[in-house]
Amino acid sequence: MAEKLFVHVDLGRGTKVLAGQLIVDKQRGRFKYASAYLSHPRSFALDPINLPLNGQIHEAQRSRESPGVFGVLMDAGPDEWGRRQLTKTRQPPPVTPVEFLLAASGEGVGALHFTAELKAKPKPVPARPFENLVHLQRIADDIESGREVDRSLEPYFYHGSGLGGARPKTLIDHVGRTWIAKFGRDSDLVDMCKVEYVSMRMARAAGIEVPDVVLTDTAHGPVLLVERFDCEARQQHHLISVASLINKFDITQYDEAAMSYPGILQLGKRIGTAGEDLAETVFRRMLFNIAVGNTDDHLRNHAFYKRAGETEYRLTPGYDIVPNTGLQGSHAIALGAFGNSPSRENVEAAVHRMGLETGTARRIAEEILAVTGRWQEYMAEAHVLPADIAVLARCFEAQAALHDYLQTA
Repeated sequence: MAEKLFVHVDLGRGTKVLAGQLIVDKQRGRFKYASAYLSHPRSFALDPINLPLNGQIHEAQRSRESPGVFGVLMDAGPDEWGRRQLTKTRQPPPVTPVEFLLAASGEGVGALHFTAELKAKPKPVPARPFENLVHLQRIADDIESGREVDRSLEPYFYHGSGLGGARPKTLIDHVGRTWIAKFGRDSDLVDMCKVEYVSMRMARAAGIEVPDVVLTDTAHGPVLLVERFDCEARQQHHLISVASLINKFDITQYDEAAMSYPGILQLGKRIGTAGEDLAETVFRRMLFNIAVGNTDDHLRNHAFYKRAGETEYRLTPGYDIVPNTGLQGSHAIALGAFGNSPSRENVEAAVHRMGLETGTARRIAEEILAVTGRWQEYMAEAHVLPADIAVLARCFEAQAALHDYLQTA
């Protein structure tokens, strides 16, 4: 039996409108924009590549790799952690991609909301008081540990269930702003809340736009608060990941031709992103990820967004920037023409493919190293344990590729 859902979009200034309908059967998914949306003066294509703004029926084949649901819709729904949370806390638990999108509507990122009925209205944004943080942390800990969830905490279950990523997290309101609260796990090799906090601070010091971060302590351990950049002043900004723009659902299957930092730049040019320094921005993020050992830099961790009321896309602030203690030396996407391993040759190839002047590229590399070369000082300032710093040391060894580049450039 075919499943259906209706897609609503926040256009800003308190306006949420029906954008279209998705129908998914065993063979394919089909999406069609609503006629009223096509004629709306502030309408825009939800995906400028795969869902152009027209009256046609857009199809996505269903396969082992693709759920038949367009990637931009999946971006607004739950990923690994959110699915685990919903499976543990909803009765009956959602099973299909459409059911997960409906269950988590309003709890994901971006400007999209989902309803099962045409005339149904998207759920209003719930209050998420900071005082709930410890209860939410308990829920996350129970889910992560595989324990039965305390049903007395049911009012808190749905917060953040639409968020992507594998780490336990939720949404919280604090000092008049909305934050993603990230929790630690017993299985972590190091205190990942503190380590990500430090990484984001270093990224900002190295000239990368990142959200504000706050580290707070609770009775159950530290929590990292990352301010949401996709919503402000009661309006939401539309977001689409690079993975969705290139129809890449299985991020475990490496495809150098489609997945690379130079490819992110070309994709930005294709969809008409705002700003003239996109090449420098992407290159700077690439070098920083090399320098801190963030090898989990897959294409769901890179995205473009269109702010409410604006017409052009721009690269989102950096997020999920953290050393990967898994210690694999290869990045999730290609750095240059020589694959996904950090090396002088790959840095040089990226400079060429991105059209950067050598002087500009050298300056960016020097600025990155000036910050990341002091990574141990940053960690110590955040009270990261010496044992954790010792574990992290190998994550920062790839800075040698930047030093080699500077010596030969």
